Amino acid sequence: GMSIIVKYLANIGTMGMTFIMALLLSFFFTIDKDDLFKFSKSFLKGPYSWFFNDVYYFAKIFVNSFGVVLETQFIIALINTAITTTILACMKMPQLFSLALLIFFMSMIPVAGVIISAIPMMLIGYTVGGVKYIIYIIIMLCVVHALEAYVLNPKLMSSRTELPIFYTFVVLYVSEHLFGVWGLIVGIPVFTFLLDILGVKSDHICRERLKKFREKVK
Repeated sequence: GMSIIVKYLANIGTMGMTFIMALLLSFFFTIDKDDLFKFSKSFLKGPYSWFFNDVYYFAKIFVNSFGVVLETQFIIALINTAITTTILACMKMPQLFSLALLIFFMSMIPVAGVIISAIPMMLIGYTVGGVKYIIYIIIMLCVVHALEAYVLNPKLMSSRTELPIFYTFVVLYVSEHLFGVWGLIVGIPVFTFLLDILGVKSDHICRERLKKFREKVK
């Protein structure tokens, strides 16, 4: 048990360092954005421009797909926070605002976020209602996690990525088995990225692009 706790603490420290480095790089990116864009565009000119144009094209497609997934995960985190906070309020748990913030930020982390946020909830629940409240919290987290994995994720992913729910569910299922927990995050972006490369588009997307093209022509 102690080795598991130490492992989770080490993972939290690693995530904290990654978060700090991301903020630092974002700061430098923001203050030097114009010069950075000008310098980066210089790679698209020259004897090897064909290579960098291909890299730029594929990176643009993947970033757009990954952005859709992040947006969907943000919506799922809001829904999870609303459901969990409502149940905790019915249980008359104290410090609801602090717990809601913790649940929201931890919902952005697949699976591990549920475990991390469960620890303070169980401690507070034990002080309020004893072992009975701990059992209630475990059942609540299992139900919410199952709702996220089998209902919210496939439904929201399909609506955001214009994929049928069946394909979305199959991709999530296969990617979770192949890549583990992170497959739930990268599975849909990789699949839509492959569809863009293969030129596979739904009729709805084709009609929208044709409509925009005609508007530009007019």
